Amino acid sequence: MLTGLVEALAGDGGRLSLLSRHASQHPGGFDCDYHDEAGFRAALEAAVRRHGPIDLAVAWFHTLKIAAPRVLAQQVRGRMFQVLGSATADPAHPHRLASAAIVADGLVDCRLRQVVLGFRVVGDRSRWLTNDEISAGVLEAVRSDRLLSVVGQVEPWSARP
Repeated sequence: MLTGLVEALAGDGGRLSLLSRHASQHPGGFDCDYHDEAGFRAALEAAVRRHGPIDLAVAWFHTLKIAAPRVLAQQVRGRMFQVLGSATADPAHPHRLASAAIVADGLVDCRLRQVVLGFRVVGDRSRWLTNDEISAGVLEAVRSDRLLSVVGQVEPWSARP
């Protein structure tokens, strides 16, 4: 879903390390499952050994009830963009955004930014964001360096697909 973002960052001349289940299919990729703390930690450490300190991380963990987000944040020596699903913006649960930020608590080297993925309303219908919209929105968040960015919209919440 973030292929466009990866291609744009690579085009900017950055050194990229990709960590995911099938990352080794790409240059700079390290296979791992973020549910496996030891495996994730080993892949992350291998990426740092190969490419040096992490000065920019874009991380999309579909759950924060695992160790991987904190493990990554501990390695970041710059900005970490935490990509979050639309449920983070649910007005019935206003604590979710702050709860997600806990991954960087006390880490002075990790400058956390948050990107909330929303939806689009087109006419009288709503839909989820496309992969291209997600990549473009996260790239804009990285380039603008705001503490909080919303890709698409999260209001009105009642319009959520």
